[in-house]
Amino acid sequence: MDEREQQEYLDEYKKQKEKGVPFFPDALFKDAIAALFVFLLLAGLAYLLGAPLEAPADPADSTYTPRPEWYFLFLFQLLKYFPGELEVVGVFVIPTLLILLLFGLPFLDRKRERYFTKRPVVVGAAALLSVGVVFLTVQAMVEQPPPAQVAPGDQTAALYTENCAACHGASVVVPAGTNLHEVIAQGSHDGMPAWSGDLTSDEIDALAGFVLSPAGSLLFVQNCGDCHEAPDLVAGDPLELKSALELGLDFTPHEDQAISNWPEILSPESRAALLNFLVAPDGQRLFATNCASCHGRSVAVTGDEAEMRALISQGGLHLEMPPWRERLSDSELDALARYVVDPGSAPEAEDLFAQDCLACHGQQVPASRDVAAAKETIATGGAHETMPVWGEVLTDEQLDALVAYTLQAAGGSPLEVGQQLYAKNCTPCHGDFGEGGQNQARPGDIIAPISSAEYLRTRDDATLRSIIAQGQPNFGMSPFGTTFGGPLDDEDISAIVSFIRSWEADPPVEFPPEIPAQTVSIDGAQIYSDVCAQCHGPVGEGLVGPSLRATDFQSSITNSEMFDSINLGHAVTPMIGWGEILTAGQIQQLVTYIRELAQGEELEMGGAPSFSGDVLPILEAGCAACHGSLGGWDASSYEAVVTTGDHAPVVVPGDAEASLLAQKLLNTQEQGAMMPPAGTLPSAKIQIILDWILAGALDD
Repeated sequence: MDEREQQEYLDEYKKQKEKGVPFFPDALFKDAIAALFVFLLLAGLAYLLGAPLEAPADPADSTYTPRPEWYFLFLFQLLKYFPGELEVVGVFVIPTLLILLLFGLPFLDRKRERYFTKRPVVVGAAALLSVGVVFLTVQAMVEQPPPAQVAPGDQTAALYTENCAACHGASVVVPAGTNLHEVIAQGSHDGMPAWSGDLTSDEIDALAGFVLSPAGSLLFVQNCGDCHEAPDLVAGDPLELKSALELGLDFTPHEDQAISNWPEILSPESRAALLNFLVAPDGQRLFATNCASCHGRSVAVTGDEAEMRALISQGGLHLEMPPWRERLSDSELDALARYVVDPGSAPEAEDLFAQDCLACHGQQVPASRDVAAAKETIATGGAHETMPVWGEVLTDEQLDALVAYTLQAAGGSPLEVGQQLYAKNCTPCHGDFGEGGQNQARPGDIIAPISSAEYLRTRDDATLRSIIAQGQPNFGMSPFGTTFGGPLDDEDISAIVSFIRSWEADPPVEFPPEIPAQTVSIDGAQIYSDVCAQCHGPVGEGLVGPSLRATDFQSSITNSEMFDSINLGHAVTPMIGWGEILTAGQIQQLVTYIRELAQGEELEMGGAPSFSGDVLPILEAGCAACHGSLGGWDASSYEAVVTTGDHAPVVVPGDAEASLLAQKLLNTQEQGAMMPPAGTLPSAKIQIILDWILAGALDD
């Protein structure tokens, strides 16, 4: 292009520039074309590559670390350089200043030049900012943050602090009968959200347990909550949980942990309550948590499983209330309405509520914020909301478990009844979870699990009932059915079978624990404790079987006849023939020991043993050498005997079975070892001490 053509081009450009280009349609058309191109590019990328999505949000996953999209990573990385109280600088101050700078740029940069070399300040600042953004983005991608760690301590307490403490403070006073799960899940007063949208059902259960602190939940919080979360332990191995509670510091995973020694600080009842809280079937736990406050241990059911599920899932209007204005006076309606709004404001209506409302509402007082509305509801009756909409609160799996348990409980043999009967009659041989173990009646024999999948799959309910009712004498199991001389009727046996069958869905164990083989002692006292005390009592006083100390029994049977009775058993009683289990020498030792029991009966007839004349000489000869000079329990005087010791009192007047002194002598103790360590005292001397305790452990 020569100078003439260049000048013509510049003149034409000047004319066009002076004339200008209209925004519509020229400029707008160009913008639309550019936007269409960008849209087609994004649509093509979305179709070909797709938009990567992460897994659905899971509020129960505490290990997930949230991260922004790539175009915000630079800001995410910037926060690392402003920790703690300086975080506001990175989040608010710096971004705000940059945005204000962009708004002010037209006023700050008034130069007409467009070429970047002639605008070094603005271009340099923009380049520096771009480099900074790229650097921070790359750093955020390279420095992958570690996943958030679960904070140690009581997670339920932390959950309460995070979600509830701001409004309720350190604790909440809950009126009697309040359905706390419903209150937390659905919200039921001004300002409180429905937490079911933010918390899982398990977390709501945990919060309810934290606020109400029932026995098992309170024990969990006090003893386990610092290290564990309840849902984790509920899903754990029940045998491991049982071992942890029974072994305490000797439990291998707890060896290096700063924990208390559970066998010492928790009573057997407390350990059982805690264990049942953790290992109860899910349906049973849900029923106890959500339904028992209104329905008790079970609920009358009409209809099939589908109808029951629909009723629980839909909740709400499922009961008809009569119009109480036809039966109550206006003053009584006023009192009931005030009681519903605030039970403390109308204590005189408590009896009225118990008389007319308790049958349907149980201990749960219906909540209402307005006295007038409450009075109208009570007066007119009709269908009203009495049950939460559990379908919005529980998962499908939880609904299935709850429906199954509700139907089972309504059948007349609730699992908890079977569990109680099993614990009382079966655990000594079969274990708490049917795991089996050492057969006390057959030396060297290990009882196989009855809770394994194979065992439950190959035995129908009729077979299980027959085994329980008739026993298995060849294996040392006595009959338990009343028809065969045992203590359980048909309904009791059905309840036990229902409890055993509940293991089938998730068998607790598959193999018996490894237990070293033991032999039955040749000592008559030990043999009696192992095979006879369960029926005849620890000291022969008689339980299911007759008293072996009674004069009538002792005088009516010879040693030879007693030997034959033990050897062959009694066909019309639960007593099996022990001749296939015990040797002739062991049976003879047992006969001798039973004869010695009669001496205690003679002492009772002639008067209770005295401490100074009968008991103290035995203790001085067999115990005082150690217990009197080496600390701990002192056997030198009456006051010392009944008040000293690391596990005092060691003597419970009138209760030999609960007295640690008697347990040590009989080798039935849970604390420490048998006493004396060199061997048991003669049976007659032990009996004198037992008789003294049974007579009230008097100081004469």
